[in-house]
Amino acid sequence: MSFTQKLIKNADPFWKDYVDHKFVQQLANGTLEKASFQHYLKQDYLYLFQYSRAISLGIFKANNFQQIETAHQANTDLLKEIQVHINFCKEWGISEKELFATVESPACVAYTRYVLDCGIKGGLPELYAALAPCAVGYAEIGRTIVEKGISPKNNPYQAWIDAYASEEFQQAAQGVICILDELALDLTENQKTNLQTIFNTATRMESGFWQMGLDLS
Repeated sequence: MSFTQKLIKNADPFWKDYVDHKFVQQLANGTLEKASFQHYLKQDYLYLFQYSRAISLGIFKANNFQQIETAHQANTDLLKEIQVHINFCKEWGISEKELFATVESPACVAYTRYVLDCGIKGGLPELYAALAPCAVGYAEIGRTIVEKGISPKNNPYQAWIDAYASEEFQQAAQGVICILDELALDLTENQKTNLQTIFNTATRMESGFWQMGLDLS
């Protein structure tokens, strides 16, 4: 079992609540309210902006060119995701004007600033432990929905599901796993325990983000 796999295992019940949240269940079976998905899309756009800033810390904190390349590639993958996200917003009746005028929700502020704080105060292990639940969790959600055949025909959210189940996104998530596993090789048990705490907290924040979508908060 890899270090990241151990993080996921030890993150229960938070991890299960995240990847099997009521928002995810409703999205998978196509019953999620349109207003909830639209609210989520607008907030996720703001989230991705801050997430990109956090990934960029990976370049500043790098100890070698390989680590710089890893952070650069992660941000390149994210910029592709943002374009897909903007297209989703258009399809769901959210204009760029409305998107750009959206005010960050408390859930978005809390999550993104926590990740940035971990990256600013810590090193690369702390940064990637805070970043990992997003990429790894979304990959698991998309893959699980497709593999289990949960989504019905004509699911209005199928494009979202397919985006995160895609081979491209699965590979991007695997890249995050690889870098985190590598960074953990020479850490002490106390340092690994701290990474578990960070990973757990970020996972809880992901659940809070889903709940924000349901509550329109």
